[in-house]
Amino acid sequence: MKRNVIGAALFGAAMLIGGTTVASAAPAGCEAGWVCMYRDDDYKGGAVNLTNTTTSIAVLSNYGFNDEMNSWFSNFKYDAAWFYDANYSGSRKCMNSYSSNHSLSLADYDEASSARKYTSATAC
Repeated sequence: MKRNVIGAALFGAAMLIGGTTVASAAPAGCEAGWVCMYRDDDYKGGAVNLTNTTTSIAVLSNYGFNDEMNSWFSNFKYDAAWFYDANYSGSRKCMNSYSSNHSLSLADYDEASSARKYTSATAC
């Protein structure tokens, strides 16, 4: 029992890195190599995904997703970012490789207007 408590404490402590959590098991439908953006907290409410073939979305409103994102999950080996404005402009918010954020800050709620994947794990 003591080992399980210590292991759980170490796992919980390791989960927080730079304000986002280390990605563990991906939510259903967020495939390997994808970055998934969700309408609601806790990876719910429908998603728009940066996939292996769709590596950037300049205008999220084309997907009915402008200013809708409240959580994200990166199941991707490199960094990605979302932006407050269309065409990758405005404030940039990083989505580091294999990380996630189950609930954006109130300042960032419903602000994403574009997103892209990078080809480096140090782009952010």
